[in-house]
Amino acid sequence: MEIITVNPQKCIGCNACTRVCPVPEACVPKMTAEGKNYVGIDYDNCINCGECIRKCPHEARDFNDDYEDFIEDMYSKKGKVSLLVDPSIRVAFPDVWQDVLKWFYTQGIRKIYDVSFGADIATWAQLRSLNKTYEGKYITSSCASVISYAEKHDITLFDKISPVHSPAACMAIYAKFQLKDKADFAYLGPCPARKEEFINTNLIKYNVTFTRMKQYFEKRQISFANTGQGFNFEFSHKQGLMGALYCKPKGIKENLLIHRPEANISNCDGLSKTYYHLNKYNTIETKEYIPDVFEVLSCEEGCNGGIGVDIDSEVPHPAVISRVMDITRKDAEKRRTGLFMINKSDKMFKEFDKDLKLEHYLRTYTPRIKFTNSPTYNDLNNTFNSMFKFTDEDKKINCGACGNKTCREMAISIFHGTNIKENCINYARNLPSHDSAQVAEIRNSLSSVDKIIHDNIPVLTDNIAVIRKEAVSIYSNNDKTAEAAKTINSVIEQMIDACSNPNGVSRETINEISSTLDLIRKILLNLHKFVTKNSESGYSIDKCVTSIDNITKAITESVDNATKNQIK
Repeated sequence: MEIITVNPQKCIGCNACTRVCPVPEACVPKMTAEGKNYVGIDYDNCINCGECIRKCPHEARDFNDDYEDFIEDMYSKKGKVSLLVDPSIRVAFPDVWQDVLKWFYTQGIRKIYDVSFGADIATWAQLRSLNKTYEGKYITSSCASVISYAEKHDITLFDKISPVHSPAACMAIYAKFQLKDKADFAYLGPCPARKEEFINTNLIKYNVTFTRMKQYFEKRQISFANTGQGFNFEFSHKQGLMGALYCKPKGIKENLLIHRPEANISNCDGLSKTYYHLNKYNTIETKEYIPDVFEVLSCEEGCNGGIGVDIDSEVPHPAVISRVMDITRKDAEKRRTGLFMINKSDKMFKEFDKDLKLEHYLRTYTPRIKFTNSPTYNDLNNTFNSMFKFTDEDKKINCGACGNKTCREMAISIFHGTNIKENCINYARNLPSHDSAQVAEIRNSLSSVDKIIHDNIPVLTDNIAVIRKEAVSIYSNNDKTAEAAKTINSVIEQMIDACSNPNGVSRETINEISSTLDLIRKILLNLHKFVTKNSESGYSIDKCVTSIDNITKAITESVDNATKNQIK
């Protein structure tokens, strides 16, 4: 499945997506069958973070999930699909989330599980395994895009990232092994990127986003009662405790500090910081400066701000998130301490120690890096030369218009084939001063268009004059033929004006001529319908129409050849 999608017809190639992408090589130049350039996606490099969707000003990007298959199977396989619900549902459906889940029960869902419980398992698994394995120094994340980034772009992070499954996967494993649920699992959550995780781990069949379900409800005019945030929902199994906070920044940190209050835990969220710090993590030489645990999330506001929560705004309103998470924390605290202020999570973890097999909740990561070869100095130098960048100053313009942050990154992208030199402003500005074979070919094509038009304009003008003169003698069709002749004459004059540039026909003029020819052909076709061919005047008009048609065909062929040779 292509998770992030592109609509080539809406894309104008502004490179806004490339500029915000944490791995710009995921955005690549492509062309439609009709010859339209647009920014496509290299799925081998894309980490499906969805930031390009937020930042595209032309709504050219979107995402796919499994909601259609899920809805179909929910009805056709009643009792054979179970739902895993992310705690961020409280943000996606504030005050009605419980009624939404009740609706799923009524439609034939087998069981509904709280992924917060899976998050509690993930906390337990980290505490039981990572202290020994990583000597207290590791990276933790419940974010599918972060894992994808490590697998596709930086495998040196493998021995730093926690091997514990995500909360959703932990919940699926628990339901399968402990609760013996044999149903297909669907995850209802905020993140399109989860689909890649589910494919790689083969634990969950459907990834269903809140956004698509909202659209489904709106389309079918399904509404829900306001039941408020502070009431517990009757899940099919235990509701989670502090795992309900995993969906917010510092959520993992808050969970770990309950059990390891002495730990030095750092965190960051949002694309502008997360991947920068991941790149720097391995460069920290002084061990004392490395936190015991480094928590990272792609989305600002964490999963509560996921691209699958509300696509109509950049992130859900901070006031909504703050209110919801405050209530969520209070509810979680009540479940954790109870009436007698006893730490139930300790009791829960002891039960996990007794009943669960730790290895079930650990995963391995698979290298999926596409580019293993780095350009040499000569490779980069040759690439810079092709971009007309010859001096050190040229190579450090770093304007960012191409989508890359620096000219060096742009050169590397060109080397890997994920960008093209034509996207470089410096290249475009210097192109006219370089007599490349391609430029020469284009100039020759333009000259041929220039010549054929100027050679045939006198003939076109004479034919128009004949049509206008003879039209007056065809009384029944006088108005129609005269009007058509007048229009053709006007269009021809516009084409003559477009070609009157003393420097010759430009590429811009070609586009104007192409549009003009299409209009003339349509007028000629219409004119044939009103010409009386059994009279001398009708015969003269028909002959001139045929002549104009032949000339426009010749010009069209020349224009087409020139258009094909334009710089893409």
